[in-house]
Amino acid sequence: MRPENPRGIRNFNPGNIRHAKGVRWQGMAVAQDDQAFVQYTAPRWGIRAIARVLITYQDKRRAADGSRIDTVREIIERWAPPSENNTNAYAASVARALGLDPDHEGVDVYDFDVMRTLVLAIIRHENGAGPLPGGQWYGESIIADGLTLAGIERRTKHGQASGSAA
Repeated sequence: MRPENPRGIRNFNPGNIRHAKGVRWQGMAVAQDDQAFVQYTAPRWGIRAIARVLITYQDKRRAADGSRIDTVREIIERWAPPSENNTNAYAASVARALGLDPDHEGVDVYDFDVMRTLVLAIIRHENGAGPLPGGQWYGESIIADGLTLAGIERRTKHGQASGSAA
C-alpha cells in the first residue's frame, strides 16, 4: 500500500472506524499499529464493518429525537458527530449520492442498493476521490463481498438472494 494513500485505505478501514474498548471485529488485523483506527486484513472486512455499524444504528440505536435512525442526516450525525465533522455537508453529500433529501425518512440499510450507495458515499467522503471510475477506491466485487459478509445480499426480481438455491 502506497504511503500517500489516505489512512482509511492504508488500514483497509475505509470508514475510519475507531477502536472501541473490548470490541474485536471480524477480519481485524492481529497487529494494530494505528492506535486510533482499526486495521483490517483486507478492504472487504472494512466494508463489512461499515455495513454492520449502519445496521446497528438502524436496529439498536436512536436518533437525537428518540426516533428510529432512518434518515441520511440521522445516520451521518451518528457516524460523524458535529463535534468532529461538518455533519451537514457530510449528510448533504451522502443524501445527494442516494438521490434523497437528507431528512427523507425510511432509508432502509437492509436494501442492497441503498447500503451499497451509503457505503460508497461514506468511503468517498472519508478518503477523498479514489483512482477508479467515479472516484471510487474499490471495484464492485470487493464492495459486494463486504456487503455479503455483513449479511446484505442483492435480491432477484423474485425476492431471493442472488445466487441462492430455490
